[in-house]
Amino acid sequence: MLKRVNYLLYLILLSNIDIRAQEMIYDEAGVPKLKSRAVKADLGADIQASPFTTVILDASRSNPQNGSLTYEWTFATNLIFKEDYDYDDSDDLIPYTPAETGDFSPDAKTSIKRMITRNKYIELDIPDVTEETQFFVFLRVQNHVGSTDTDTLLITVEAPIVDSYTAAFSDAMQVQEDITSFTVVDEAAEYREPLTETVINADYLTIQALNKDRLNPMEVSIVNAFIFDFLKERGVKNILDPNRKIPDQIQVNKLFQRTRLEPDTVLLVSTDTLSVNEDRTRFQEAPIDTILKEIKGDTTGGLETYLVYRRYDTVTSIDTLFYTEVVDTTLKYNFYCQDYDCAAENAYLEQAGQVLAWGINNYSELEFHYFTLNDIYASEPLSRWIAEPIIFSPYADSMLRYPESVGIDPDGSLVIITGNRQKVFKLGKDLHPLNAIKDNALKDAITYPGGITAGFLGELYVTDKYGHSIYKIYEGEINTVFTSSRDKDGFVVQGEPTAPTSVRVNPQGEIVVLFEGDGSIHKFDLNGQRTTLLQSGILEAPSDIALSSNGSLFVTSSSLHQVFRVANDSTAVPIAGTQGGTGAAMDGVMSLESFLGEPVSIDFDASDRLYIADNAFGSIRVVNPDGMINTLTEKDNRVFDIAQMRINNQELTTLYTTHTLGHEVTRLRYHTSSNSSKFHYIYFPHYTIKQEGIYGLEDSIRAALESVLTGPKPKEKRSIIRKLKDSNRRFSEYLKRNPLIFGLLLLLINQGVSAALGDGGTADLPPDFPF
Repeated sequence: MLKRVNYLLYLILLSNIDIRAQEMIYDEAGVPKLKSRAVKADLGADIQASPFTTVILDASRSNPQNGSLTYEWTFATNLIFKEDYDYDDSDDLIPYTPAETGDFSPDAKTSIKRMITRNKYIELDIPDVTEETQFFVFLRVQNHVGSTDTDTLLITVEAPIVDSYTAAFSDAMQVQEDITSFTVVDEAAEYREPLTETVINADYLTIQALNKDRLNPMEVSIVNAFIFDFLKERGVKNILDPNRKIPDQIQVNKLFQRTRLEPDTVLLVSTDTLSVNEDRTRFQEAPIDTILKEIKGDTTGGLETYLVYRRYDTVTSIDTLFYTEVVDTTLKYNFYCQDYDCAAENAYLEQAGQVLAWGINNYSELEFHYFTLNDIYASEPLSRWIAEPIIFSPYADSMLRYPESVGIDPDGSLVIITGNRQKVFKLGKDLHPLNAIKDNALKDAITYPGGITAGFLGELYVTDKYGHSIYKIYEGEINTVFTSSRDKDGFVVQGEPTAPTSVRVNPQGEIVVLFEGDGSIHKFDLNGQRTTLLQSGILEAPSDIALSSNGSLFVTSSSLHQVFRVANDSTAVPIAGTQGGTGAAMDGVMSLESFLGEPVSIDFDASDRLYIADNAFGSIRVVNPDGMINTLTEKDNRVFDIAQMRINNQELTTLYTTHTLGHEVTRLRYHTSSNSSKFHYIYFPHYTIKQEGIYGLEDSIRAALESVLTGPKPKEKRSIIRKLKDSNRRFSEYLKRNPLIFGLLLLLINQGVSAALGDGGTADLPPDFPF
């Protein structure tokens, strides 16, 4: 019986274990999107080089370094030629015209004017010059939302040194007694050591901290040390100490593939036989033979003399030569990485093949990501949209019950309206809810908040569905923008718009509001003057509105199963969804050819792609500017019961949906990972640090390391004595938390002893004992 009690206690212990681990496949880069001010082009310092040498044009310092940039290189004339290089199929090349180069010869090389590529490195062979020459290289980088930045590099090509003097000992060092340095004029071939490519040690592990500015410097150092010591204790070998002194610049030998076009000339020798009566001026040499041929005619005959000449022809073909060359390169170590591309580049400099990156990501999660360099360089990344509920802190979770509407602050943080307290909460970067209204007397002024949006200065516009009003909240103060006129009894006057819900801000800073009560849409300028954009009764049951980048107004109707563009106050033109609400929901077709089940909410991203939340299928549809429609969410990634959807165009493009009765806010983000990527997330780290300090994260960090390093880390080796000690310690801690179990255990021991002393008699157990 004692064994049975121990077994049940063990089950209870297992049921109390809280494992907060989540592994997912990882965010667009791509397609991913940063603030326009975060896009930075950087070509580094100007270059001075000699003719016939090779330099590397390095744009890797450009930001963001998440793979979302397109590089547009513009070169001076006669600096880089199309025939001298091998290009990727995705590269776009724009050549100079002969009129621009001034060379109209048929065999002239094609000088490249502009190259649009995804490659951040360009190897450039310095051309031959007769005097010092300067070439400009212009770089323009652009992310996928259209944000750009530029930088210029000056390449100075030194004039060649003309020196007719040849030393008698050209293979020796020329040394002067009063000079401490020396110059090698030429080095004997037998003493030359060819460069070898820097070796990446596949079993070396580097620990890379990302987004260090989101933690205290001491906290970063402590977490680095904790990870390093924990992995050492677990027996992981070849770990690079992240807190060691790392030089700013590291010299590596990088392998570059080069292409040469070599002319190959072949001499063809043949013979020509010509009559002495033919023109033979093209032959300079004497004939090698003479032939007499008989001429047969109707009336005459005779012999004719023919001369045999040797003819020489040359045929030239172009051979393409591919070869690799190791270049001695000095690169800078980045101590303030913000993404995995940067962490991978640092790992290359450290010659480590495994990377463990950690840091607080853009969603206020402490993210751990393990990957290998081999996968980064040898395989294509895996990308997909991931839908997941936001895990809030216990405090935030208690405050954000019945989330109805969500907005995006200018800094990219969330603003949420909740039905539980009818409050407007600003979450900030740490996802800690704060009431947007500071005046306690006015915190309950909004009775039924229906929609929210943020202006360009950080002001919030909130609609009151029950109060038929629109409010502006700025720096904690609330003011009325509009309220429907009422009669003396307090009822809304006939013809006034009612029940405002969805609210937007157009490019001019004016607010556009949907009034669900009568189905009308109105615009309010900065002075509060109202203009009707869509009259009442034009559309049946409109549920949401959205504005494109140029201010065009779009509205969705769930009952009509379509999305419309408002042409004028009496006309709405369908742009998505089949007429009559029939048909099939298809991808890769024009948006008017695909059925929409229940389009409840719409929004635009920075590239003017229209996103549609469809509750009937639990899907998020996206309509490209060319009118093609596709689905973001897959079968195992559906999102149902959406109250509202909004898009955050700051940093990584992210979709947020509210689920009122589910007490959830769902985040949809674009995840990119390598084949070896393993992720683990620790939620609400800011809240934990505020409550317990960095110490409060220790257990969670251990669990994260166990999760992402399942492959490379060995199992912890523990002796039998260690296992018994750990088991006894856990059992003692459990009994302290559950004294009743301890009392029952003592009772069992007492009954067992009594039975043993009583010659095996029956133990007197209480009548209600569960065993």
